[in-house]
Amino acid sequence: MSASSPSKLLEANGWVGAQPMAFMCIPVRSAVFLGGLGCALHGLFLLHHPEDRRIFVGGYSDWSMAMIDLLELSAMLWGLLGALGAFYMKEGFLRSFYYYEAARILAWFAMYVLDVPLLLNCELGRDDPNAFMARYGGQAVLKIAAEGTCDEERSAFYVLSLLSLAFFCQFFFATQRLLLDFADDPRYLLMSKEGPTGVFQQQLGSVPTVATPLVTSDASRSGSATSGSRQMPLESLA
Repeated sequence: MSASSPSKLLEANGWVGAQPMAFMCIPVRSAVFLGGLGCALHGLFLLHHPEDRRIFVGGYSDWSMAMIDLLELSAMLWGLLGALGAFYMKEGFLRSFYYYEAARILAWFAMYVLDVPLLLNCELGRDDPNAFMARYGGQAVLKIAAEGTCDEERSAFYVLSLLSLAFFCQFFFATQRLLLDFADDPRYLLMSKEGPTGVFQQQLGSVPTVATPLVTSDASRSGSATSGSRQMPLESLA
């Protein structure tokens, strides 16, 4: 397997192994707990400060603003479910939070489709506001154009929104990795799925499995030797 394979990359970043890490330094369960709690608090903060959130999560167009408002409002519920799921190891809570995170990432890409054209044509809002509103809409970009800060807004949005997306993806992968622990049965459960084996299976009177021929043969030999040793005094008496 080459060094650039996906499994090697995941192993190098701490996503596989005995103790997988998020951000290469935080245990996955702790990361999911902090991510869920932070998601709820972050949603509460952004709902009260809509102008400050744009450079991080977008919302320059009317459609993207409505979409983000809905997601951030529901983040208070889903984030708490994620934190409680990580704290109490509840698979149902974690899975609900995981689905929210997946929807949030998809909405992030939809936001780029809606908001980037507005920011690219921000100067049109300064030169011809009526033409800008007729073509794109978006009062937020019109206000930015009137202030003459189109370049600064674009640069801050491109850098900070991508960093926020990468940061959020780390929590998404941490939740995904924690959910995999519920799918992996411990070895003693995997070994006992077909019922008792070896000596225990002989005691129940069932047929030994192929997985334990040595244990079965040893048990049968020991059993025959024991029965023979018990019958010898009877034969000598006869």
